[in-house]
Parts: sequence; C-alpha cells; structure tokens
Amino acid sequence: MKKIFIVCSFMLLSVMSLYADKTHNLFVIERSKNANVVKYDAVLNDKGKINEKNPIDAYWLLYTEKNGQREELSAFDKKAYGFETTYNKEKGNFNFILKAVKEKPMILGLYKKVPKVVIKINDIDCFLEKVYIESEDGALGIPKVIFYQLFGKAVSTGKPQQQKILVK
Repeated sequence: MKKIFIVCSFMLLSVMSLYADKTHNLFVIERSKNANVVKYDAVLNDKGKINEKNPIDAYWLLYTEKNGQREELSAFDKKAYGFETTYNKEKGNFNFILKAVKEKPMILGLYKKVPKVVIKINDIDCFLEKVYIESEDGALGIPKVIFYQLFGKAVSTGKPQQQKILVK
C-alpha cells in the first residue's frame, strides 16, 4: 500500500509539473548594502509564452543571512523593488516599469523565443542584465539612493553597455 501511494504521488507531481508555469531569469538588482539580491524572472506558460496575468516573479536571494535562500518580497520591499506591467496585445509584449528605476521604461518580450527586458542604456536598446544600487543609511533606517548603474548588452550588436545615473 505504501509503495502504491509513493508511485501515485510521484505520478501526480510529474503530471502537475507538465502544466505548471516555468520561469526564466531576466535580471537582478544588486545593492551596496549587502550581498542579497532581488531577482526578476519571467513566468512562462506551458506553451513557452509569457504569462499575461502574472508575467514576472520577483523575490530575494538572501546570500548574507541564508546561503542564497529564496524569500518573497514584503509589502515594504515592493515599494522599492516592485514593478508594474501592462500587456500590449497589439505588440504581444509588456510595458514594464520597475519602481527602483521608474524613469527608465522597459519592454518585456520574447526575443528568439527567450524572455528578455529591453531598456535604453546610453540611448541604445539593450537587454537588461543587472541594476546596481549604491545607497547610504537615511532617516529612520530607510536607505537613500545615491546612484544606480544599469548593465546590459546592445540588442543589435551584443556589445556590453553600462550607464551610471545619479539620483537627486
């Protein structure tokens, strides 16, 4: 009986995994504060398309405290690291605004069937790979951002690009 239960459980998990959404790494946010990062993944449906209702999964990877363990963003974290997406049905992609860099609109879409975020870095369309945020302790323990740096590769050439943006 125990063997039957184990086999049935394994089969159920296998079937569920066929229909479960999958994710694909988009980019990370690194910070000067510590080694923890915020990771952004595209959520793909079983047909390899970006999930229209839930296109992005954002979460912490806690390297400082928990050896890279995943932790969900809190409501407070979402004020700094949250995002907004709007599906553009005509173009089949998403307008994407990241709260940490809200003055730099982005597009989330499939490029050669791979999900990527495109952002202007030095006025060049680039696939975003990383955002680095330099901050210092501010009032009430809330970090004050001094600058952020965008890292990516040009869509047309693959050439690495980076841009430092001072925050006023």
